[in-house]
Amino acid sequence: MAKPTLEGLPTELLILILLEIPDLTSLKSIVLSSPIFHQAYLAVRQEALYHIVKDQWGMLLGDAVAATRSRGLLFAGQKREAIALLDIWRRKEEISKLGMTSSNRIDEPGSVEEILHLFYLNKVFDFFLEDYAKNLPRPYAKNIRLPPWLEEANIPWEIQWETSVLPIKLSRTEKHRLLRALCRLQIYANIFGQPECHKGGAWFRNDWNTKKEIDSSKPASEEAWRVFFGTIPPWEYHEMACVWAYFTTMFDPIYKEVTAGLHDLMEKHMRKDNSIYQFFDSLPEDVRPPSGAMESLQSLQNLPGRSKSLASMGPEFVYRLLHGTPLIRRDMVKLNAEDDVLSTFPPSWLWEEDKLPFLYPADRHAVHNYEQLWSTLPSFEKPNLGWRRMHLLPHTPEQTFEDAIDLEGGDEALWSWGFAIFDDERLTAWKAPLLEYRLAQFPHIPV
Repeated sequence: MAKPTLEGLPTELLILILLEIPDLTSLKSIVLSSPIFHQAYLAVRQEALYHIVKDQWGMLLGDAVAATRSRGLLFAGQKREAIALLDIWRRKEEISKLGMTSSNRIDEPGSVEEILHLFYLNKVFDFFLEDYAKNLPRPYAKNIRLPPWLEEANIPWEIQWETSVLPIKLSRTEKHRLLRALCRLQIYANIFGQPECHKGGAWFRNDWNTKKEIDSSKPASEEAWRVFFGTIPPWEYHEMACVWAYFTTMFDPIYKEVTAGLHDLMEKHMRKDNSIYQFFDSLPEDVRPPSGAMESLQSLQNLPGRSKSLASMGPEFVYRLLHGTPLIRRDMVKLNAEDDVLSTFPPSWLWEEDKLPFLYPADRHAVHNYEQLWSTLPSFEKPNLGWRRMHLLPHTPEQTFEDAIDLEGGDEALWSWGFAIFDDERLTAWKAPLLEYRLAQFPHIPV
């Protein structure tokens, strides 16, 4: 009697098997192993892929779908469509509970193409999670004053940060905060950031904040804040800022590579005694780099002052920049690196009163007993110790949450080491004196 094989099973049973496969690698392996399985897979391709991508993203699937659907949805030219998408995004839980049709859902991918991009996005974000844990910059490592608190915690930080602290074993909550921040940064970059400029492509600026609004009672800058940041709790904005600040530390090796490559190119094709030796447009056309903000060797000295603009292009751009060939990296930097004052993140155009009140779903925190509310929430839905110490002001029981918080700007010195990302236990173990940093009141540093 012949042994039964998987190929001999009814198609309906093969489909059930395919829908139980937990990861993309295993699914690909079994689908390619047999024409019978491949045929069954074609019948349920989108459903099988959806099950896997849903498990990958979990509670953040809606954010990831919004990061996917917002591509190309520039606020300057497609404001109504962008606001409609952001409205569905912020109301995703409400829409899900009401059981609305899939066209109104953002917690479900609508096509195989969206699912495939979600797999790619997961790969990109996993890279940043791993890199963040391995390479988080030392607090205030560049030209910002250096805190003594790591030394007080018996960590000789200048020498042993990499061995005493790194790699950081991120908790589930810390990973959730980082992934959420990455999704939000991608959404923000897609809608409110500058579109990527490509070699030979049309040049377009997303100058929505300078346009005069004729169909709104609010200035464009206030309206943009309200429809995006106004819908998320303020500590989640600082989570985004922590990841953005981490991005700004990643470009120095690329700057050195770009600078060296362009110097070599000029020396190869131009004589140093030539009066136009410094300028890239004097190079032969077949080796000339694309025109951009930097048009001479001397201008390359300003590259470190352009990191904020590159970080503001969003996680996908930063990932491609880090993984591109030297020529691709050169062109991406030359075409897209702008002066830091032109950076679209962090937004700094509003007074605190312009940012209130919060909109749904962030408005659930705008109550008198907000600390009691937080005690009932999972850790990833409430602020960590770092944010509470920095932005929760002394308050009375009569004050609402909106009255008791400081929404003014932020501090890159704190963002740079992830003060809003890490769990309370980790911050306590590090003995970070967060109260002393409030309102830029840094601890005294002996000269």
